[in-house]
Amino acid sequence: QRLLDRLHPLRRNEHRVMHGAVTSLVATLGVLSAPPSSFTTAKNALVRTLREEYTSMFDPMRTEFYVPSVTFKDPMISISGISAYRNNVDMLAGRTLLGRVLFKDASIELHDVIEDDHDPYALTTRWTLQLCMQVLPWQPYARFSGVSKYTLNDCAQVVSQRDYWDSINLSAGEYVERPALEALADFCAQLTTSAGPCQLPGYELLRRASTYCVRRYTSSPSMVLTPMEGADSVPSAPVAVADVADASEVLGARQAAEALRRAATRDGLQLKGGYYVCEGTRNEVWIELEPKSADAMWPPSPSDSKQLAG
Repeated sequence: QRLLDRLHPLRRNEHRVMHGAVTSLVATLGVLSAPPSSFTTAKNALVRTLREEYTSMFDPMRTEFYVPSVTFKDPMISISGISAYRNNVDMLAGRTLLGRVLFKDASIELHDVIEDDHDPYALTTRWTLQLCMQVLPWQPYARFSGVSKYTLNDCAQVVSQRDYWDSINLSAGEYVERPALEALADFCAQLTTSAGPCQLPGYELLRRASTYCVRRYTSSPSMVLTPMEGADSVPSAPVAVADVADASEVLGARQAAEALRRAATRDGLQLKGGYYVCEGTRNEVWIELEPKSADAMWPPSPSDSKQLAG
């Protein structure tokens, strides 16, 4: 018994030593898992650079923020190398010989830059791209919204960029791979009309999905809206929009609104109750988004806030 009594303090000391070792190991792992301050500084510089490059349509492109072997893939093309990357954006912007023949008015509206809480080497941007195919006599405009997923190295340089379009890759709130032919068909379908910037008055296109779009109006909508089933008199937040064959037919409008609600909800949007019927050049149904949900996905710019306040 006396021997056991002597061992008890030894056991307690052993437990203290083991507890201290485990605590030290956890603390060490925590330090190792946290990105170094130099990486954080470089990553912040990259985020600022991406904002500048999107605004200027990559003129200039800051090549020091990309590795020489950077890869790019979107629903239609896949390229490798910084020269091919820069040539692609220069062509879209009309800065190459081929680009000057094919395109004009190319621009990217950057909605947000999102950092991954679980992976410091990942960045996501949300954007809307438009360009005009001036080589065609009717000069149609094509628009795409989507996300770019960036992978970074230890120096916070871009190693790869993977683009997804809302119209092709967005499915039940997730981005999935789709055949390139579907993307080509989506692009070509937009070239059959002559819709230009003048036909997008007063709003920002936030999402162009396969069956609906999301708009944020920078001023009060000029068209006549009829609120239905308890909707506010005028929407104040971004709206999900879908076409309807005959807006004056109540049952058809209600069915179109129900289909719109199902599609937008599947894609992760939170919507208010009721809907609006819009009759005019285009017959549409609208459903207003919950403001907090919309602002979390597409933060409004200060200029948007000023225009709405005015």
